[in-house]
Amino acid sequence: MYDPGELFTRRLHLRCPVEADASAIIAIAGDWDVARRLGRMPHPYSHEDFRFFMERVVPSEPTWAIVLRQTNELVGVIGLNPHGDNRSAELGYYVGRPHWGRGFATEAAEAVVRLGLVERGYAKLTSRYHADNPASGRVLARLGFKPVGRSNQPCLADGTVKPSVDVELIA
Repeated sequence: MYDPGELFTRRLHLRCPVEADASAIIAIAGDWDVARRLGRMPHPYSHEDFRFFMERVVPSEPTWAIVLRQTNELVGVIGLNPHGDNRSAELGYYVGRPHWGRGFATEAAEAVVRLGLVERGYAKLTSRYHADNPASGRVLARLGFKPVGRSNQPCLADGTVKPSVDVELIA
């Protein structure tokens, strides 16, 4: 399994997802209000989906469980999906609804962005968010991502294609 290493922030511990995270990840990803804001998240999210995540995504993409340092509670997942050019990657993340609005996505993403640009040497990071998810747009803007266009992107959870905002951060 690919281990992206551990990252620590003031409130968070970012570590590789493990089997013991199954119930927490299934609960967060199984929340319709989380899944409908993401491109690659099926709904409902089953144990088979968790198996796919652990067997296919985690080994091939740097992926971290977002864990509260104080309580050891898993509150979300964040990762980088490297592009084929080895010079850039796409940032993706989600946080459970009970933890929205507390800055955890921004705090985790700051650490992952720094790792991607400084340690991994990516020249560019990309991301996108569905237009009906302005909170994610605010997170990305705080990190310095700039809009570069609009596109229509699939939403696996509801089986539709949604208007989305494409953003990038140049090193």
